[in-house]
Amino acid sequence: MKSRVIALIGLLALSGVACQSRVSPPPPRAEEGPATRARAALELQRYPEAAELFQQALERTPESVSLRYGLAVALSYVDRAAAGREFQWVLATARPGSPEASESRQWLARAGLLPRGPSAPVGSTQTERQVGHAVLTGRALFAENGGKAEPMRRLQLFLVGQPDSPTKEERYNLRTAEDGSFTFPSVVPGSYMITNRVAGQPIWRLRVELKPGEEKQLDLMNDNSVAARDDFPQPR
Repeated sequence: MKSRVIALIGLLALSGVACQSRVSPPPPRAEEGPATRARAALELQRYPEAAELFQQALERTPESVSLRYGLAVALSYVDRAAAGREFQWVLATARPGSPEASESRQWLARAGLLPRGPSAPVGSTQTERQVGHAVLTGRALFAENGGKAEPMRRLQLFLVGQPDSPTKEERYNLRTAEDGSFTFPSVVPGSYMITNRVAGQPIWRLRVELKPGEEKQLDLMNDNSVAARDDFPQPR
């Protein structure tokens, strides 16, 4: 009898486990983010969809080289001019010699968007000046905690066209040279924001107006940093 009771308890326990396994729902599947869906759309050659999804993903991580490269590839089938700007961003930002940098350089070379002759120096974008375009040059020098102003070496700078203006689709970026100097050599005239960060707290956030054919110099210093001047204050 005792053995029969033990066996019955065992059967009940097993049936309980079986019932529980049948009733319990499967673990929820993690929702795929825009980056995952963007790469899937790119692989399926759905280029407009992929471009839109990469742009959504970049709103979360705007400095991601892999996402920016994916956007550039998608745009190369949709909008050649926009693709050129994104490939230039990747070339200026990615680690030299990386697959993203190498592929971007090759695409830009095929498109005729790389300068002839020696490579452009650090601190300038990889584009020849076009007729009617403007040039923006300067140096980034900054003093922390009241110390001496030092060159901001290899600092990433963004020149962003403004909404509701002819430059709304324009975007340029580069890294400063070892002495903090920089040159945006061929910029569509119009209104821009120059900043060192498009997400988070920047050091500079200034409005720049560029006229056709103009060669403007703008040094980025403590006296025009966001602590002293912010042309695009963010809502609190």
